[in-house]
Amino acid sequence: MTDPAKPPRAEHSAPDAAGDVPIPTVRLAGITGADAVRGPDPTEDYHEASRIYPGVVDPTLVGAARLERSLTMRVSATRSVKRYGHRPCVPLPRGDVGPATLGDVLRMRRSRRSYGPGALDLGRLGTLLEAAYGVTGSLAGTPQLLRSVPSGGALYPLELYVACRRVAAVHPALFHYDPLRHVLELVRPLDPDEAIDSLSPYPELLAGCPALVVVTAVFWRSRFKYGARAYRFALLEAGHVAQSFLLAAEALGLASTPVGGFYDTLVDSFVGVDGLHEATVYVLPVGQRAG
Repeated sequence: MTDPAKPPRAEHSAPDAAGDVPIPTVRLAGITGADAVRGPDPTEDYHEASRIYPGVVDPTLVGAARLERSLTMRVSATRSVKRYGHRPCVPLPRGDVGPATLGDVLRMRRSRRSYGPGALDLGRLGTLLEAAYGVTGSLAGTPQLLRSVPSGGALYPLELYVACRRVAAVHPALFHYDPLRHVLELVRPLDPDEAIDSLSPYPELLAGCPALVVVTAVFWRSRFKYGARAYRFALLEAGHVAQSFLLAAEALGLASTPVGGFYDTLVDSFVGVDGLHEATVYVLPVGQRAG
């Protein structure tokens, strides 16, 4: 561990990109601000509280046992999705990411932050959502549906909301994605003057995007089984969703970038969640590429 009381000093030498001129590296505590942390650190406290140790069982962790004993709970857990069943919905075409190979999109993927003026095709939006969190199969002999990303205990704690600003054949509105039916459920119309770029301290990342996907986590959907560790799992799963989304966007020739810098309460309010039991964890703008 670096002693934060010591000033930065040369520690090692490393070759530069050309491989010929040594560049000194330094102790980072003073540079990164680690030496400025005083008193209890909630980040470290959480990391400690969510550790797993051999032979140690959290006595408050009773959900897994209850799940094992209850057929009703197990069946309910296979339907991990919010529902706006009474709302109008937009059926989505089934996805087709085109002929690009995985190797192609891994090499080509870049964060693209500029969007053209055209509308996003509804079929392409459906492809992105299906790639990100759609149903891809089922577990033989059970009602358990499987999705495009791994999920702890197949509990799928995430929800996807889509702000359609310029999507072909769709009026501007906020929708919720139901992966089990592969439809967009209407949450509310969007005000034409609603400036989504104000949701982030980096407004240029959201400005002009035809569609904005907001990923939220319903924490207790996983926490009842995994306790404090569930928060880690939710964030890991959001990363899986974002990567699948971004690779599909690259395969389709679209522009997209992952946005982790957003005003939490503003985005939570935008999609209509309480920020406690369900909260925003990721934001993904997408649209046609500029030029």
